Amino acid sequence: MKLVKLIMIAALLVGSNADAEESAESAPTPADRAELTALVEAWIDAEVVDDRAALERILDEGFVSTFASGKTVDRTTYIDFIISMDIAPFTVTNELMAVHGNTAVVIDVSEDGKTKFTWIARRLNDEWKVIAQTFSNVRA
Repeated sequence: MKLVKLIMIAALLVGSNADAEESAESAPTPADRAELTALVEAWIDAEVVDDRAALERILDEGFVSTFASGKTVDRTTYIDFIISMDIAPFTVTNELMAVHGNTAVVIDVSEDGKTKFTWIARRLNDEWKVIAQTFSNVRA
């Protein structure tokens, strides 16, 4: 239940700041920005090379992912799906990064500009873990 509340709060925060610059209150420190950027890069690399162990380290045990279709899956189902895919290397551009205490909301955009990845991470024992992700299709 806490995860659902956290996702709802994060969605409200993102929605209220979607077109705004990061506020001073939520702007990540340079260290947080570097850690979260490294996290998403490691996540992408793990997906590209089918590294199940790395994905299990990056994604919290309670991780959920919602696809653009609206279907939501748990961590195991997501990892199984990703491992079954042939994913070509790709990069993302960070559109927004906000840190609120031990929670981060990040919005990345695919290099082709067609997909947004909104993900939420929490810092636990000085390590960021991804707890939720939502894919969105971007319409021109």
